[in-house]
Amino acid sequence: MTVHVDRPYYDPTIQTMPLEQVQRLQAERLARQLDRVWSVPVPLFKRTLEAAGLQRADLRSLDDLSLIPTMRKDALRRSEEECPPFGDYRGAPVSAAVRLGASTGTSGRPTLILWTRKDLEVDYAAAHRGRWRWGLRPGMSLANAHPFGMNAGGWHFGHGIEGLGVLNIPSGPPVGALHVRDVIEVWRRLKPDMYRLFGNVATTYADAARAAGLDPAIDLNLATAGDHPSEQYLMASSGLEALPLLGSACDERDGAHLAEDLAIVEVIDRHSGRACGHGERGNLVVTVLEKDNFLLRYDLEDIVRWNWHPCPCGETHRRLFYEGRVRDIVLAGGREILPIDVALVLYEFPDVSTPSAEYQLLRRLETQALHVRIEYEPARVSDVAGLAQHLSERFRARLDVDAQLDLVPRGELPRFAYKAARVVDVS
Repeated sequence: MTVHVDRPYYDPTIQTMPLEQVQRLQAERLARQLDRVWSVPVPLFKRTLEAAGLQRADLRSLDDLSLIPTMRKDALRRSEEECPPFGDYRGAPVSAAVRLGASTGTSGRPTLILWTRKDLEVDYAAAHRGRWRWGLRPGMSLANAHPFGMNAGGWHFGHGIEGLGVLNIPSGPPVGALHVRDVIEVWRRLKPDMYRLFGNVATTYADAARAAGLDPAIDLNLATAGDHPSEQYLMASSGLEALPLLGSACDERDGAHLAEDLAIVEVIDRHSGRACGHGERGNLVVTVLEKDNFLLRYDLEDIVRWNWHPCPCGETHRRLFYEGRVRDIVLAGGREILPIDVALVLYEFPDVSTPSAEYQLLRRLETQALHVRIEYEPARVSDVAGLAQHLSERFRARLDVDAQLDLVPRGELPRFAYKAARVVDVS
């Protein structure tokens, strides 16, 4: 496909397609995947559908998709344990695979991920349009800190931007002082045009640069945004096993435009199974279209929120806000609180969010008060008790919960090489 660098969309035909036409395309592609459940066959999916009393003839349209039970990671894990090593949920033979990866294992034993050449092409098609929205263009350079190795996230990210004609600077997470030093030296020499770093990773590298006498913004072209929620809302993912870059935000920065020609996205109330509407939080459920190794109604156990308003940018695919993980929900005062809810409050207070907010939610069995540990900058704060009072009042006003706050000097809370652990279970 010929791409003109001055146009706003990477694939304008798809990205501006009327939603009714997108839905017809989804229906055609879903029908092909459902046919394959029985023709390939895909034993796990076939068993699941038949256990729910469904045959192929019962699934005639997009409206019938909700008849299919949702599936979670533990079902894939059991399949691999019972039919080692790859399970019986693959849509293509192992001999057709050209890449292997593994999930992070944060929710249990890692599952294996296989990609055929077609699978990679689909992932990269979504990645190209998603990263074009970031402003990436051929001839630019980008530094990223994704891990490489079995996780495969780094490989996927790197190949996705290289396919755009962008110079990929794979830097890895900040593990070890020598590695951090070497990365900072490369960045100093190159001054990448763009960075894609998790908030805590950017902060770690920036702190190390300052310790070496460098100004991150001037010497490295590195600006840190921390874990500000506005950064979290710029991207949506359904994991390496589904569609890694499910969507990204345009310049409106009001949710991530989805690749709805490549995946059917649902937001489901995890308690009732009800489909959520505009602005409601629910579980992200994805059906993968076009890939050889696909998933049906896969529940990521991620919390997301719809934006159904038409976007002024002209893209027609709907938008989504990523809010957090189900496993990070903290119950307090009868409400479900996520780390992003806490961050939204903290970033109203420069004394606890400059250069970034560092905090932990302490989770017990449901309590009336929300317990949070928060770093503050001693050089900026003379009245710690007064700051805690102002924060508590804002938590009450915004989240309708009482807050028990422990303010500690900056540097007291742990730092993480990759994704920050914001929730800590305590007895």
